[in-house]
Amino acid sequence: MTSLVTKYPWPLPLLLLLLLPLKLQGDYWDYSEYELNPELRDYLRELYSTGPTKPPTKERIREKIIAEPERPFNGDDYCDNELKLKNIHNKLLCYPEHYFVSVPYEVLKNACHSRQVKCMNGTGFCRRSMNLMNGVQCTLVSGKRMPHCSYRSIFMTGYAVVTCQWDDDSKDFIPNNILEILVPK
Repeated sequence: MTSLVTKYPWPLPLLLLLLLPLKLQGDYWDYSEYELNPELRDYLRELYSTGPTKPPTKERIREKIIAEPERPFNGDDYCDNELKLKNIHNKLLCYPEHYFVSVPYEVLKNACHSRQVKCMNGTGFCRRSMNLMNGVQCTLVSGKRMPHCSYRSIFMTGYAVVTCQWDDDSKDFIPNNILEILVPK
């Protein structure tokens, strides 16, 4: 019986490479990543990861959805400034639409225990707030990647349609996202 080595005369360095043990991909470790500032490292990991997103928390909702109470809730550049300031994007891609509401967190949280409505895409169920809220709809006008996103700010008063998710820490439903603001006719 002949083997490939005896049948074909290969150069010695190539044969030695074939005899070396294979290094598994899982053994690869990038030590330079740990030389970074921990906050920057965590941000880069989240930016380039494909894993599950972080679960919603009270702080995340306050940061990403609730408008700053001390900031004037008007102006054509409100959405441009707020989305850049709050660093709202999807892996540096512009969101096509985003909503902010000007209410305390507890008022928005109450929407998770209110009336059930169909979501705007027609699948699943969302919750509609019981009270009217001041909000702003940020609609992408131009740009695809941060920081070149340009938004139109549409201020409105209406009922927020929210998605809610169970929070293990508080043992309660908390708002996850605002899908739209329904303006009463």
